[in-house]
Amino acid sequence: MPLKHWSFAGLMLTSWCNARCASCYLCCGPDRQESMTVEGALGIWRSLQEACPHGCRVHISGGEPFGDWPRLIDLARRAQAAGLGPLEKVETNAFWADDPGVVHDRVAALDGAGMGKLVISTDPYHQAFVPIARVRLLAQVAGEVLGPGRVQVRWRDWLAEGVDTAGMDQPSWQALVARYVARGRDRLCGRAAGGLTGGMQLKGLGEFADQPCRAVLLRSRHVHIDPSGYVMPATCAGLVLGQVGPESVAQIWQRLNADHAARPVLGTLARCGPVGLLAPAQAVGFAPQPGYAGKCHLCWDVRRWLALGGLYGDELGPLALYQAAG
Repeated sequence: MPLKHWSFAGLMLTSWCNARCASCYLCCGPDRQESMTVEGALGIWRSLQEACPHGCRVHISGGEPFGDWPRLIDLARRAQAAGLGPLEKVETNAFWADDPGVVHDRVAALDGAGMGKLVISTDPYHQAFVPIARVRLLAQVAGEVLGPGRVQVRWRDWLAEGVDTAGMDQPSWQALVARYVARGRDRLCGRAAGGLTGGMQLKGLGEFADQPCRAVLLRSRHVHIDPSGYVMPATCAGLVLGQVGPESVAQIWQRLNADHAARPVLGTLARCGPVGLLAPAQAVGFAPQPGYAGKCHLCWDVRRWLALGGLYGDELGPLALYQAAG
């Protein structure tokens, strides 16, 4: 199966975040300090554009990119001045949005720097750390500055019905999360694999046979690039396709296109899905759980065991992501 060019990429400007959400598939939080410099981010952005024949749409994410506002706006302005293509969107959890004037000025500045959309994260997990009043303020002001069609709220149903969940007693929190998880929006890897799956219906290993991951790994046009330059499939945190810096994006893509089938982790997942990793993992002591909520849950459990055991370091990383999931 030929590899698709990456035409949509997220630059993880930082792994730092004020929040430590139970749902975070990238395991971000206040204790994570990895970050991109503006020069480094511009270099990756340029490399992405050069690698894809039709160009690459770039968005800025984290962690929480508004944690360093001067760096964020400097990157957006310099990318625009360099003609690197439109900044498709910027993602935030609105933790900083407590002053209407500041909100207006920052959204207007990003608009002037070419930002297409502002994406605001809101759900029970974020509202344990960010007052929902700040999300509502940001959504309102950004809608006035950009127009409502350029403000994406994930998720608007929660924005309407949601409450602050900080300090909520454990039974109420668990009941709320159980109802929310049932909507099926969460990626069951990273911190979500341990924090959200306890109340979900679990299936035996036999349910995941003959579920290869070929399409999502080889045919997806979407990747994320972390602060260390690790290129990862958009939905598979911690699975390394290559590292920008030692190689350009074009070189990473070309090498992956040539040898993906021979890679012990990626090739196995593409052919067999996560059940294909069970035998090598069990050979070094891995014991599967009685059941899993989905094949991504199983995949994360196996990959984390291998990564923390120091195995397949060229395909499983960064190690800090796996360590932070605990």
